[in-house]
Amino acid sequence: MGQFDLFGGADTATDAVFAIKVPDDEWEDKHKLALEREMLGLYVSGHPLNGIAHLLATQVDTQIPAILNGDVATDSQVRVGGILASVNRRVNKNGMPWASAQLEDLTGGIEVMFFPHTYSTFGAEIADDAVVIVGGKVNIRDDRVSLIANEMVVPDFSSAQADRPVAVILPTRQCTVEKVGALKQVLANHPGTSQVHLRLISGDRITTLELDQALRVTPSSALMGDLKALLGPGCLGG
Repeated sequence: MGQFDLFGGADTATDAVFAIKVPDDEWEDKHKLALEREMLGLYVSGHPLNGIAHLLATQVDTQIPAILNGDVATDSQVRVGGILASVNRRVNKNGMPWASAQLEDLTGGIEVMFFPHTYSTFGAEIADDAVVIVGGKVNIRDDRVSLIANEMVVPDFSSAQADRPVAVILPTRQCTVEKVGALKQVLANHPGTSQVHLRLISGDRITTLELDQALRVTPSSALMGDLKALLGPGCLGG
């Protein structure tokens, strides 16, 4: 009462209340992304899978959208990868613990059920923001699609592994001037520090070429998507 300016009329004591020191150091990316997810419900400045999505792609056999779009039959065994979110731990009527979670990659998310038998083995590693590979059975019931997990692996993405060359597989029959030019353009669109090894396949013969340093790339889901769109889904090597 009696104050006509939101910032006017404040004395020194009041000013001191609003004197908040902003840290000079920036949070680590992992911590910053976790806070973004907690506060906003989504990632803003990046995604925890950026830079490792291509490594996950070499260890799975199914993409999440393929399951959600009905391309995978119910009861099929699949192996998918991503980051766990919205982990909810529960206890069934027999007093056995289990959990549900959302498994998300850069293209979508699917509900995963860790029932007691699986939970007893992997429960300690089921946590929000954990990057995992899940093996399980596709469950489609009343238009609700989920995955019933029977195994889970926490992959080791050490810096040495993350910096390994990107392997691109190309049958020699596809080595046309147009295709090679398009491949060069895709790599140039994703500049970085990772080497690219081109594996030329001719029957049983494999010839590996280390591409010029000018074509080094930044591994990302965008790069992997562009490569698959150009060369086909089987173009990425392990």
